[in-house]
Amino acid sequence: MTATVVLVTLLLAPPASGGGPAPAAPAACQSFSRASEELPPPVRAWFAHSADERVLACPQTPAAGGEAVAPLYFGEGAVTQHGEVCSYLSHGLTLAGSGDAARLERYDRSEALAMALARGDCPRPHGAPAAPAYVETYDVSPSAFVGIMRLWSAATTAITAAEPEHGCCAKSAAGTKAGAGVHMAPEARAHLEAAIDPGRMKAVSVTRLVRIPGSVLRHRYALFIAVPDGSAGNSAPYVVYVDKSLRGPYEITAFAETN
Repeated sequence: MTATVVLVTLLLAPPASGGGPAPAAPAACQSFSRASEELPPPVRAWFAHSADERVLACPQTPAAGGEAVAPLYFGEGAVTQHGEVCSYLSHGLTLAGSGDAARLERYDRSEALAMALARGDCPRPHGAPAAPAYVETYDVSPSAFVGIMRLWSAATTAITAAEPEHGCCAKSAAGTKAGAGVHMAPEARAHLEAAIDPGRMKAVSVTRLVRIPGSVLRHRYALFIAVPDGSAGNSAPYVVYVDKSLRGPYEITAFAETN
């Protein structure tokens, strides 16, 4: 699978529940390490001939006829830290064969790099929901990851702080102060505020960050987010587009729903 095909697939298909192969695993997913007491035979066999530190198994929704569907599997490497960023490699696995002959295999050569901002020690992959989540990234440098995540954090803080005062339309002083220095196109901000009310903004999770092919002078990125929609455990996927010129700051240029 070529890098172009991978990118087009990522941009057209929103993250599945839990972000597809995103490191931020849903509760239904199970993470196995080499130290796990009970390992499914295919996982044990995979550890025997791979360098992966963990295997993630995520059940899929049963087929329309009620037939069971094989779980999705992902192999994950060791967590490393470079400056402000913690990261590990992640790749998809497929279950081939059946019964005693079932085995895990890699189905492509592409790798995602899961990243998280370091806060002292690196967070544990698939840890507690309140812990900093890793974000699935493609062709994103650590410096770009830091810049974009800081921009998104500043943007969400500004919008959350800018709730109308006393039922009127005026922005609060806190909102104005929080929004200072946040580079965001007015139209993108308007669309973002219309889609996500301040009450839900704090619960938004970032699931994926992809660099979009562009020019040497301007880099473009797609930041995928999951917004709680009020239903139990459900969320709506959106994409935030970020640009950066050669010497300019990171800027949110557009915001859209992905389905």
